[in-house]
Amino acid sequence: MIRTLATALAVTTALTAASFAQQEVEVATTDLGHGIYELRTDRAGNVGVLIGEDGVFMIDTQMAPFAPLLDEAQKALSDGREVDLVLNTHLHGDHVQGNAYFAERGATVMAHPNVRPALVDPVTSQLSGNTPDPLSGTYLPTVNVGEGDFVTMNGQTARFYHAPNAHTDGDLFIHFEDANVIHAGDLLFSGRYPYIDLDNGGTVQGYIDGMQMIVDRAEADTQIIAGHGPLSDETDLEASIDMLTQARARVAELVDQGMGLDAIQAANPLSDFHEDRDWGFITTERMIWTLYRDITGETE
Repeated sequence: MIRTLATALAVTTALTAASFAQQEVEVATTDLGHGIYELRTDRAGNVGVLIGEDGVFMIDTQMAPFAPLLDEAQKALSDGREVDLVLNTHLHGDHVQGNAYFAERGATVMAHPNVRPALVDPVTSQLSGNTPDPLSGTYLPTVNVGEGDFVTMNGQTARFYHAPNAHTDGDLFIHFEDANVIHAGDLLFSGRYPYIDLDNGGTVQGYIDGMQMIVDRAEADTQIIAGHGPLSDETDLEASIDMLTQARARVAELVDQGMGLDAIQAANPLSDFHEDRDWGFITTERMIWTLYRDITGETE
């Protein structure tokens, strides 16, 4: 039996803030050059920071229990400066729930125009990760940005690109053009099956197209911060595009043959991807369900 999306999310995000705090969580810092760093806890979305004389620009804020750790890590790099500017790549809780911590210390929070309304008035209970209630106050972005907008700071231009109906309906990725660094947000789950949030505007074709948008702007030596997973490059994106394209085609072929979900699950058309791509949140079974739902429009 396939677990519903809400149940799966409840299982994977059932830890409370208190239990998070009791765990040993470390922030791994990777210097990408030009004042750009990747901050990872492997418990939430990967964070990027740009640091220099003009201030600190942070991409995504993870979750409230981790925000002080992220702040400590960036302050070790910025000589104790506060974060000035935050960009949320999309609406999910593991990318936005640290917003309040930084906003209350003076940061301005930006996001695609679709993000704030979804956080204020969620259509489903899955919007904000392990906090199912609507967000308000300093958790919310206050500045809308989208395709073609950019920030020039610390000698770098960070240009924003919108991937329509991809992971969600409000995904941005960020290209630090001079530094040759891209933060992909959750348009890249590197080396694993992606989460495509069909309930919040995501589609499989949009996700493939979003990854291709990044490839089109990347070069062989571009460093790519994935939403989840290790620091990546163009070949990792191309491998993810190939996997998802093949996976969708295989499931679509079985749907065209008149097979229902149970029969397709039994046929296991993604068996050769399982060892490398299956992980705790998006299992092979759930990836098949996502593909089947995207193709057929069925929700149960």
